[in-house]
Amino acid sequence: MKTILYMGISANGYIAKTDGNSEWTSEEDLKGFYEQSKKAGNIIMGKNTYLAALQYGYFPFPDSLNVVVSHKQIENKWGDNVIIMDKPPKEILAMLEQKGFTAAFLAGGGQLNASFVKEGLIDEIYLDIEPLILGQGIKIFADADFEFWMELIDFKKLNINTIQLHYKVIKNQ
Repeated sequence: MKTILYMGISANGYIAKTDGNSEWTSEEDLKGFYEQSKKAGNIIMGKNTYLAALQYGYFPFPDSLNVVVSHKQIENKWGDNVIIMDKPPKEILAMLEQKGFTAAFLAGGGQLNASFVKEGLIDEIYLDIEPLILGQGIKIFADADFEFWMELIDFKKLNINTIQLHYKVIKNQ
């Protein structure tokens, strides 16, 4: 199964302000996010990403199976389109594979991103880089001890100020 991480980020690597707000990302970022999640048919997100999406009216994402990863219990009011679980990344991917998915779409936040990358489970990364510098906020990867190399697959200008970098993660380095 291919795992794709898609993140709108500030020019200095933050995915959200300290309060979780990421409404500063462009329309083009949001459009690409929806297209890629629809293509995968699923979207994996952590509790804080879920809460932000819920607050801003994006949750649940209609064309995808929504998987919310949380250590705290969350009531599922949405039915079969939403799965709430407290499982490690490999078990989440196994569940999606069992349901017939061939790709997994990872949508953050930083803690969840770090847990997937530490286990070597991310295959591709899309970074939509916005023209904003944040003094503090939520990093794309929460503090953890890891490193990995990537190979640039593609890059494009999404609008006058936003660029997208598409990378393949190099495994076994």
